[in-house]
Amino acid sequence: MLSLSQTRFYGAASGFSLLNSAVEEKEKFLGRPAAQHSRRPLFWQTLPWEKVEYDQRPQYVYPQSDLIASLLDLYFRNVHPLLPILHRPSFERSVAEGLHLKDTQFGATLLVILGIASRYSDDPRVFVEGDASLSAGWKFVKQVQVVRKFFDPTLYDVQYYCLMTYFASGTSAPQTGWMYLGLGIRCLQYRGEHLRKKKWDPSHELWKRAFWSVCVLDRLWSCFTGRPAGIPAEDYDVELPFEVDDEYWEHGFTQPAGKPSLLSYFVCNIRLCEILGDALRRLYSSSKSKVLMGWTGPEWEQRAVAELDSAMNDWLYIVPPHLRWDPDRTPDTFFDQSAVLYITYYYTQIAIHRQYIHKATGSSPFLSICTSAARSALNVADVWLKKSQRVPSSFIINHIFISGVILFLNIFRSRGASVSVDKNPDIARIRTAMTILKSAESRWQSAGRLWELLQELHSLDLKWPTQIKLLPAESGASKAGVAAAITTSRETSSTTQHEFHTNYTESFAPAPYHPWNNIHSSDQSLPLNNDPDPNFSIEQLLADTAEFDTLIPNSGWGDSAGLSNNMIDDEFMSLLLAAPIDFPARSREEWNLYTSNVKDGD
Repeated sequence: MLSLSQTRFYGAASGFSLLNSAVEEKEKFLGRPAAQHSRRPLFWQTLPWEKVEYDQRPQYVYPQSDLIASLLDLYFRNVHPLLPILHRPSFERSVAEGLHLKDTQFGATLLVILGIASRYSDDPRVFVEGDASLSAGWKFVKQVQVVRKFFDPTLYDVQYYCLMTYFASGTSAPQTGWMYLGLGIRCLQYRGEHLRKKKWDPSHELWKRAFWSVCVLDRLWSCFTGRPAGIPAEDYDVELPFEVDDEYWEHGFTQPAGKPSLLSYFVCNIRLCEILGDALRRLYSSSKSKVLMGWTGPEWEQRAVAELDSAMNDWLYIVPPHLRWDPDRTPDTFFDQSAVLYITYYYTQIAIHRQYIHKATGSSPFLSICTSAARSALNVADVWLKKSQRVPSSFIINHIFISGVILFLNIFRSRGASVSVDKNPDIARIRTAMTILKSAESRWQSAGRLWELLQELHSLDLKWPTQIKLLPAESGASKAGVAAAITTSRETSSTTQHEFHTNYTESFAPAPYHPWNNIHSSDQSLPLNNDPDPNFSIEQLLADTAEFDTLIPNSGWGDSAGLSNNMIDDEFMSLLLAAPIDFPARSREEWNLYTSNVKDGD
């Protein structure tokens, strides 16, 4: 069989596969193995001028050993339980042996890990000298070259691109994470790690972790951006990771009986993100794709959503006891995993049911289902933040933001409600969303931007019972810093232990669906100043590297001179079109001015 490289995968559609068939037929014809003919080296060897690029080795600068040890501990306590792309014992052993000083690809992975861990550290050595806490980890990550001209990808490259996505989500250019994921997917496919192995080997387990880590982020980023998945479900066939904790890999690869595994969260999250990916593919794909697959007509949509609802219900039953949400449990790793898992569950529930919100009328269940899920997500997040007093994971930041937007939408849609806006119980939950984003903004820049966007909705001259207590401009990641963002006097929901499944299954029926377009898509925008640029989109806003406080006036939306016709669409269009007819009189003039130039997107 022809083999160009042991590390390169060529599928059945490749011309090399056909060539292998021809070689086999030749051997049958000759009745003996085909002779190996000499080949001209010029056409089979790396050329001298290319070899220079292959052999380039960057000179990385690593921090002191005590800081490396401290940051690795922070990483494995805060990030690894939610994204177990590494094997802790072997990784720490490699660092202790100095592999990062010899293998630049491993060194690049280490630098990104140090950068991520810096988000959870108060050590002054992790910051750019003289700069704010948002610079945490930048001095490590900036050294790494994103794409080399010539290279054969290794496991370290896949880990690097996956972790760079995580780091980028907190920078001024979070959209670059989408590109890193694409590179990671290509590296996996290059190695054939998107396919099931014929025979299991312990070395394959890290590749499985890498594949599923990339796949989970791919689904979440697809939902975040409203873009197609980088690797559709039909294009891979990979076994789920074994639910065996890191310390048992070298002891028979067996989890002790009766001891819950930290990897159970990862497997549950994979299954949940597979449902999310299925929803995005079946319900949000292009019209052409739906026609080709026979996915057309309202009856098909209702059936598809019902099947997704059923999958969500089934998922609830496979969650092991140690990961089921219990707001009264003592904070530990399983508590953190459970919170992220259930917040992601509600986020997925919103994604499945939100697409007809801006078209629904009367007693339609669409908004009610999404509102119930948003409340549940924020109830879980509120309990988690109060108990943990830590910087939130980037995994939940967008989920919290979307939940806040849904609750704003519900308030604006509540026509003739007996409860005034300032007494609506959802106001407390919205404050929870803003508090969580505020507690994260000192380390995740995107969290600060999303807080600003919720503040824009907040600023329509509404009466709010209390003010959110802001974090200091350069607060650290300590518990005291996070606690500063929590307003102890705020009114909280009377129910913190929320029975999510009951609210969902007993109150609402499955709803029809149509393609997703969330707040971050490139054709949507917010007014950023009194003379807005009609071509300035939300995606550009999130990616912009300018000082954010120069873009948004203190006056908020109410003082805006108006919006261009193409600035708001879909999700924010639903906010505008659903404005209650009995909106407070003193803000009606501003509201009319605000909506007068909005183009009807229906």
